[in-house]
Order: sequence, then structure tokens, then C-alpha cells
Amino acid sequence: MQQYHCDVLVVGAGPAGSMTAKTVAELGVDVIFIEEHETPGTPVFCGEGVSKNGIRNAGLEPVAPIVCQEIATARVVAPNGKKIDLHATDWTGYTLDRSEFDKTLAENAVKAGAKLMVKVSATGVIREGDQIVGVKAIKDGEEIEFRAKVVIGADGHWSIIRRSAGLANYFDDWVTCAQYKLSGLDLDDSSINEFWMGSKYAPGGYAWVFPKSKSVANVGIGVRDRHTKPAIEYLKDFIANDPRFRNAKIERKNGGICPVSGTLDRIVMDGLILTGDAAGQLIPMTGAGIHCSIQSGKMAGRAAVEAIRDGDVSEERLSAYRTEFDEYWGKRITEAGKVLYMLDKFSDEDLNVLAEVISNEDIMHMANGLNVASAIASLVKKSPLKLMQLIKVFLR
Repeated sequence: MQQYHCDVLVVGAGPAGSMTAKTVAELGVDVIFIEEHETPGTPVFCGEGVSKNGIRNAGLEPVAPIVCQEIATARVVAPNGKKIDLHATDWTGYTLDRSEFDKTLAENAVKAGAKLMVKVSATGVIREGDQIVGVKAIKDGEEIEFRAKVVIGADGHWSIIRRSAGLANYFDDWVTCAQYKLSGLDLDDSSINEFWMGSKYAPGGYAWVFPKSKSVANVGIGVRDRHTKPAIEYLKDFIANDPRFRNAKIERKNGGICPVSGTLDRIVMDGLILTGDAAGQLIPMTGAGIHCSIQSGKMAGRAAVEAIRDGDVSEERLSAYRTEFDEYWGKRITEAGKVLYMLDKFSDEDLNVLAEVISNEDIMHMANGLNVASAIASLVKKSPLKLMQLIKVFLR
């Protein structure tokens, strides 16, 4: 059996994996990252939205072909059709070409000195006692092994690394998504991302319209456990009921799962770190995970290198990664999760009332898990009695 040796092995070449590999390589440590597909970023399972800060934190600039469309406004549509347009002086968003974005991140990791191996499918971790010391995989139909001082699982929500290591089999809560890339449109304003709320559109989640140009957009649906039919059926209904989309051409169909129960309780063990979707590191209110994964990957890479240099890759030593992550991103994920479960108590009628009293700033904070307590306190002061009672669930 062919065997490869390295200091750090990263499984997955999405944003979390590529940023981990790049960080490790830049710190002068030997790193291999493996990807099951032929090209990182393909196929696309994503709404493709990210902030300018997310792009720049990845070491890139928001220019073609990485980005397709600049986004200046986030439009939230209540169940009754009321529109709330959100603008921020310190925020700019983009719709990506996710395949180009991921490919570029992987290329940058290789330029930094990481070794990329594609069409390699991990099948499980290798243990020595309680320590993870490598990964078994398949390449070209043959079994191979990777031996490493630290393994980084960046292989998505269904992570084989997480599951084979005996960590969480899956998440407590998730969103099931379906999306069409539509062409032949004539959008009034392609700089607006739309978020449609309400059980008639997407029970427990939302529908979205993310323009890639005036004539092309990603249109999708995310539903949680309250749905009564498959996500794709809600998507078909949403498109059929919007005249903008009825004559559009479907360029691509995709879908996926977004964990929304927050970061897992345990994301490190002896010789192992989980990062990105594999660790549940997405913002629960929006399902956004690209920026978070980029930052998490950097932290995971630094923690692995420091542990290796100290000669201690124990769970206790690697937990420095979790501590750093939780200081900002972990807190945001937790707070946004609380908001999500608070809104689970809201009917469509309650959401319509909420749309009348909530401020733009409060929406931004609650959706992104920032200054949530302050936003909730502001909302309580303005809300009628029924909404106040529902909001108190969050305050308990």
C-alpha cells in the first residue's frame, strides 16, 4: 500500500481546508491537502454570497472572475410582502463564482508550499491508541494511507473524518436547501439580495434571490424540520409564483445541507482538528459559512503548527484553536442560534408584526449574531404584548 507522510494532513479543499493548508505552508510546515473531486470548488453547493471582508480575509480582492456581482442592499420580505431594505456604510457584499473562488484559494495554498492531491477520497482515520495519526483513502481505485502529526477534517457537514474518529455522527438541527441558477432574467436592480420569510415560502428557513448579474441569479430555498414537502417543491412553488422567474432558463440545479445547531461541543481530539462545516461553524440565522470557514481555517492551521513545534498534539494543546475561535466567531454562532430558535415561536402573522417594529440595525445584528442582547432589548421596548412574550423566550 502506498503511504504518504507529512506534518499536517488536511482533508477537503473548500475554503476552510485551503486556508488551513495555506496557513500551515506559510509557517514553514510540511502539509498535504486532499480533495475528492477533480477540481476544488466543483461541483457548487452554495448560494455564493459573501462579504467584502470575507474575500479580503482570504487574501483576495473582489474582482472577476472570483466575483460576479456587487451587492449593496439586503432586502428582507415579510410573509405579507412588506419589504425592509438593509444598508450598511461599513458592509459590502458580493455574489461569488464559487468554483473560481475555491479554485483560487487552493491555488494560493499550493503557491505557499502546500501539496494538493485531487480525486482522493478519505475513508477513515488511522488511530494509535487514543491518537489520530493519519487517514486511509482511495485514489484511482487503490487504497492509500497518509501519516501525519495532525489531521485537519475540513470535509464538510457529512465529514468522514469526524464520524470515523468517533465524534458527532451528525448535527441536532440543519437546513435542507434546493437552488436553481436561473438565466434569461431582467432584474430591476441586481445589487439587491432578497430574503423571503414565512412558512408559505420556507418553513423554518427562508427563500433567497442572489443576483449574479441583471440576467442571472441564484434562487433557492432552505427549510427545516417543519416542512411538509421536499425543499425542491417549495422552490418550484416560489419560482412559479414570481413573474420574474416564470420564463427563466434553469442553468444549474443544486442543493445541500447547512447545519444550524452551532459549533459541535467537541471539535478537537488527540491529533485531530475539525474546521468549517465539519465542525458546524455556520451562522444559524443565515446559513452563512464562507467567511467563518476562512477564519477558522487560519486558526486551525496556526494551532496545528504551534502544537507540532511544541511536540504536543494532545487534545488539551489543540484546544487553543477552540478557545480562539469561540472568542468571536463561536459567540456569534451561539447568539444567532438563540435568535433562530426564538423566531421558531413566531407565526407568519407574528413575523408581519415584527416587520413593523424592528429596525434595520436590529435585523443586521440579530441575523449575524452581533450585539444581540442590545437588539433584543430595543425590540422589547417597541413590541406589542404578544411579541414581547415570545421574545422573552430568548431572554430566559
